[in-house]
Amino acid sequence: MPYICSKCLQVHPLFHLSCPDCGAWNSIQNQATRFSHVDAHPVALPNIVLSTVPRTKTTIEQFDTLLGGGFVPGSSILLIGAPGAGKSTLVMQLLKKIRLSSLYVSGEESLQHLKLRADRLKINSPGLLFLFETNVNKILSHVERCRPGILVIDSIQTVYTDVSGSLPGGPAQIRKCCYILRRAAQQTGFILVLVGQVTKGEKAAGPKMIEHAVDVVLYLAMEEGRTTMRALSASKNRFGSTTPRCMLRMDKSGLVFLPAASARRDEGP
Repeated sequence: MPYICSKCLQVHPLFHLSCPDCGAWNSIQNQATRFSHVDAHPVALPNIVLSTVPRTKTTIEQFDTLLGGGFVPGSSILLIGAPGAGKSTLVMQLLKKIRLSSLYVSGEESLQHLKLRADRLKINSPGLLFLFETNVNKILSHVERCRPGILVIDSIQTVYTDVSGSLPGGPAQIRKCCYILRRAAQQTGFILVLVGQVTKGEKAAGPKMIEHAVDVVLYLAMEEGRTTMRALSASKNRFGSTTPRCMLRMDKSGLVFLPAASARRDEGP
């Protein structure tokens, strides 16, 4: 007999203590499959209405172009790169530019460490909230209370859900957490940014296995032999092209986006 969540009405073939879709606890009940007003129905092609979704811009022209015009509400972005590439620094700088309330969830660095980085980047916005938490269900409870416009998970390998009994960072946990967070973003409309770690040899399978489940995949790479240079590109983008590429330079003030002409000169022969 199928099971149904009394909160989101999603049907599951197996029993769960919490709903894998909405995260609600003790909401799974035995119930025969039935149709309701929330079920999807086939729609004739001429009757499909297109809607224009306004994008959220960062005012960094190079980055907005890379995304295809800015962030799309309800979308999910995966930012991956080797340790030390500057992923956390980049995310904080973007949050500083976005005129949306933000919740930055860290499962690796303490709030004190995040404060030190924010001070170095001269970020002191009351609309930017920080949270040290690794339980996805607790994170989403804070999201429901705070209603942020953008949610950052740094990193996806550190969070877990009680629905899966495996350890954080394992394939099952990463897939399940990504699915729960992405569904919440789609239903609520906040922008989801997942930070993923890969080894310097790009061998880690964790972030790679969820690339198909997100809307945009960004890769921040360190230029070989040039310790201060970074390249930011999109290997997947449902809302734009994957052709644009950003060049950045790391200095004491953080990551600096280089103008296109300057970036080409700095790349050398």
